[in-house]
Amino acid sequence: MLQCRHAQEFSFGPRALKDALISTNPALQELYSKAFSSAEKLFLSEAYNPHRTLFCSLFIRTAFDWLLSHPDAPEDFETFYYSLLRRKQRFCRKHIYLQPIDLSEGSVGVSLLDSLRSCVESFFLGLRVKCLPSIPVSSIHCCYRHNQDSDRVQLHTDGILNFLKNNKPMDALCVLGLTLADLYPCETWSFTFGKFLPGQEVGVCSFARFSGDFPQVGCTILNPSPWRQEVHDEAVEQARNQTLLFNMLEMLQCCKVTCHEICHLIGLGNCRWLQCIMQGALSLDEVLLRPLEPCPICLRKLQYVVGFKLIERYRFMGRESLGMAWRVICNGKQQQGEEKIPNVF
Repeated sequence: MLQCRHAQEFSFGPRALKDALISTNPALQELYSKAFSSAEKLFLSEAYNPHRTLFCSLFIRTAFDWLLSHPDAPEDFETFYYSLLRRKQRFCRKHIYLQPIDLSEGSVGVSLLDSLRSCVESFFLGLRVKCLPSIPVSSIHCCYRHNQDSDRVQLHTDGILNFLKNNKPMDALCVLGLTLADLYPCETWSFTFGKFLPGQEVGVCSFARFSGDFPQVGCTILNPSPWRQEVHDEAVEQARNQTLLFNMLEMLQCCKVTCHEICHLIGLGNCRWLQCIMQGALSLDEVLLRPLEPCPICLRKLQYVVGFKLIERYRFMGRESLGMAWRVICNGKQQQGEEKIPNVF
């Protein structure tokens, strides 16, 4: 039962969170027991610890937040597990392909792609990440429009997704298109950070709105545009001339949306349990507040698909904040007389 602690903080109770993580299904409980070490289970148990300090409850900040706009049922591990069985996704394929779109020219594109590749390799430890040669947007049959609020050319996501679907490598687990151009999914939406084709394992995400050079606006809905046509040279040239630069914090947002979309491509749905990289977002503010890491429930889903050991993943990522958090949890357990937990950092 979703309980309101105060005006804007919402949290499921410990029992619901524990069932969402471990399941009430004996077979899935046994799967959980075999998949994780004692140290990893202590780490994951923070999900349903009433006094947790690492994984935070959800917050509703405005009436337009994604959580209120999309009141879907939360996806627990059991629901996720059986949805994968129905999809029969081929996890024997171990390659994540990144497809840059007009992103190879200049140091900005090279630096961004290097950062994204490194982040994805750490986040999805055990899967191989390949960066395809950048393709010009003029080679993709997609529609465009001019966004009056931002004064930018926007590309329609459907044409890009169809291109990626028709050109997906045979050994691809998934393919994600990456672009600095602003995107829109339909005429009534002002923009989108990303979109994917369910069942096709292809998606696209835009980094346009993470740059401080991009004019930010507050609205998320547009009146229907009176025109839509395929991209032509003039629109392509305008999009290329609108150069975007990224600082380190903005690079982090690019990494967030990239990993979020790839998680969708391998089967994870949006998260409504705790603060998590898999939370949906309708505004830039929501993306900025979203953490880079999954909550324990989504982490178990990710581990089931990829097969990594949690300790090895966090050691490989080398994130000091998570290293400190792990040590705090383990030290607290040891002070309570529980078994000694190895220091993995």
